[in-house]
Amino acid sequence: MLALYDKITSLYNYLLGYTIMTDVNYTPEMIAKIEAAQPLDLAKAKALGAELDRGYRSIIAKAKREGFEYISKPAPAKKKLAPSKADMVAAICAAVDTDSLDGLEKATGSALNKLLSSLA
Repeated sequence: MLALYDKITSLYNYLLGYTIMTDVNYTPEMIAKIEAAQPLDLAKAKALGAELDRGYRSIIAKAKREGFEYISKPAPAKKKLAPSKADMVAAICAAVDTDSLDGLEKATGSALNKLLSSLA
């Protein structure tokens, strides 16, 4: 009964144009080279990619899938937190003893910073 199901499924897939992937992307020798290069980083992955004729992202994905150690590059440093325009306008208002300076929020941050530093 199972053989009949396999034949029907195979015929169905053939008629729809589906193909079953049978090619091996990485040979055991390639996997051994990746394993020997542990711990992998971006530079090693790019070098292995050129050597094995694969993309470096493919090398990284294969290494992670196989459980090999991969050291990702650190995330870029975040920008230094600058005071918001509203905070600078509030500080300017306090410096000139005013309740509100309508429209000053639309000025550029650097202009507000220069004005605040000249008042202080």
